[in-house]
Amino acid sequence: MGRRWSFSVGTVKGTAVRIHATFFLLLLWVGVSGWLSGGPSAALHIVVLICLVFFCVVLHEFGHIFAARKFGVNTPEVVLLPIGGVSRLERIPDEPRAEFVIAIAGPLVTLAIAIGLLLVLGRMPSPNEIEQGAGVQGLVAQLAYINLVLFLFNLIPAFPMDGGRVLRAGLASWLGHSQGTRVAAGIGQVCAVLLGVAGLFSNNIILVLIAVFIYFAAGSENGIVALRDITAGKTARESMIDNFVRLHSTDPVATAASALVHADQREFPVVDDQGRMSGFLTRDGIIRALAGPGPDTPIARVMEDIQEVSQWTRMDDIIPLLASGTKAVGVAGDDGRCLGYITWENLMEELLIARALKHRTPAGFPARAQPGH
Repeated sequence: MGRRWSFSVGTVKGTAVRIHATFFLLLLWVGVSGWLSGGPSAALHIVVLICLVFFCVVLHEFGHIFAARKFGVNTPEVVLLPIGGVSRLERIPDEPRAEFVIAIAGPLVTLAIAIGLLLVLGRMPSPNEIEQGAGVQGLVAQLAYINLVLFLFNLIPAFPMDGGRVLRAGLASWLGHSQGTRVAAGIGQVCAVLLGVAGLFSNNIILVLIAVFIYFAAGSENGIVALRDITAGKTARESMIDNFVRLHSTDPVATAASALVHADQREFPVVDDQGRMSGFLTRDGIIRALAGPGPDTPIARVMEDIQEVSQWTRMDDIIPLLASGTKAVGVAGDDGRCLGYITWENLMEELLIARALKHRTPAGFPARAQPGH
C-alpha cells in the first residue's frame, strides 16, 4: 500500500482517506501537458477534471466499504493512487454472496454517478462535447463519460478488480473458495497481459501500470489462498517462530545491533520486564536508530508497535493481517507473556516446505535417471 508515502486527508465513519504522494505527480504531469497543449486554462481544466474523477473514485470505494460493513467487515483505510483507489478491508468474506455484494457495490455507485450527471446534463453528450470539454457543461459531460467507462472497465473479469471478484464469487459457489480463487487469479493474469499489451500499443502508461498491478495482485491472492490451505485449522502457536532472541525495552540500541550481527534474525520482538511484548524492532529500524539518535538510545524510543494475538488465535484470522502489510504479529501465552511471533516470510517458508513435501518422490520409487548417466 505504500503507507509511508501517503498521508491522511480525513476520516469518514472510521475509515481513513489517504492520498499517495505519487498522486500529485499525476496532477503535475497532466497539468503540464495541458499547459503545453492549450495554455493555463487547459491546464486548470484537466487538473479540475482529474480531481473530480478521483472524488468519484473515493465514492466508488465507499460503496465497497459500506457494503462490507453490512457483513461485519471494517475498512481501516482507503488510499488514492495514480491508478485508482484501493480499500484495505480487514478481510474478504469467504461466503460467495457477501463477496459478490461487496464487489458489485463499487461499480453500482460509479454507474449511479454517471446516470446522475447525465440527468443534470439533460441529454447524452456528443463525442465532440466530450473531447472538447468546453465550459461547465463540457466538464460534466466528460465526467459522466469517464464514469461510464470506469463502470465498464471495473467489470472486466481481471481478478482482483471488482469484475474479477464478482467472477471469483460465482466460481467459489461452484468450485469452492480455494479453487475458485485459483481459476479467477489465472483469468486475471491473462487479462492483465492483454491490458498491458493494449497499453503499450496505445502508449497508455496508466493502463500498463494497472496491468502490472493486476498481474502481481492476482498472484498474491493466489499465494494467500495457498497459505490458508496449509494453515487451515492451525492456531498461532503452531505456526509461530518460537526460537528467537528477545530484546528488552530498556536495552540500548547497541544491544540490538549486536544481536543483529550475532543472531540469525532480521527482526526482534521487544518485551518488558515481565516478558510481555511491548514492541518490535527491525533491521532497518536498528540502522536508522544508529544513524540517528545513536547506539545509547533506549530501544523503547525507537521500536515499532506490534499487533498481538493469543496463542489460540486461528491462522485464518492472522493471514489477512500480514497480507495487508503488517510486518509481524506477536503471539502471547495465556499469562500474557511473549511466546513468539509470525511474519510473512516464515509463512512463505512453511508454504515452500508444504509444497516440497507434496511433490516429493514417493518412497520406493527412484528418481528419474538423467540422460547420459
